[in-house]
Amino acid sequence: MSTPPRPYRATHVSPYIVRPAHASDLDRLACLLQALQDHMEASNSHLWRMKPQARSNLKGQLAGRLAAGNSCALVAEHHEAGVVGAIFGRIIVNNRYTPSRAGQVDQVFVRADHRRAGVGRQLMAGLCHFFAAEGVEDISLRYIVGNAEADAFWSALGFSPRRIVTSGAARETVEARLGQIPKE
Repeated sequence: MSTPPRPYRATHVSPYIVRPAHASDLDRLACLLQALQDHMEASNSHLWRMKPQARSNLKGQLAGRLAAGNSCALVAEHHEAGVVGAIFGRIIVNNRYTPSRAGQVDQVFVRADHRRAGVGRQLMAGLCHFFAAEGVEDISLRYIVGNAEADAFWSALGFSPRRIVTSGAARETVEARLGQIPKE
């Protein structure tokens, strides 16, 4: 993992501190990411569902992510409630393009009872600090269609679907539509 940003507080008075995630945070991180998955699945009935085995292996997957190179995992810690939010990002290097170093926001989640308090913004500011230190000029992310909270949050920060759109369809739907096309 690259050098993570130092813990910091937002410029305004805040009961939260953003700091690098540690192995001691794995239980809370697993709970947060399960809550994120539940929120996404509730937001969009077409979303792939996480299998029970994947849910039970989440702590192991997270431990690997904490140790991964070119990545950053941050938590937002409340002075009374403990870890209430997390963000995961990584650097994608592709020398065929300019910029060759891009940031990818993988996951962000803040507990519902701590939303609208600037926690997501503090987490994103911490990740941007990491990206800037690593020479990243451009940031990409994906979020679930139907997740109104994510749409509002990311739009407010300037993100828009202007480069790549990820679309999905059931194989049976595609095959049915292909059957409607005259063969050449």
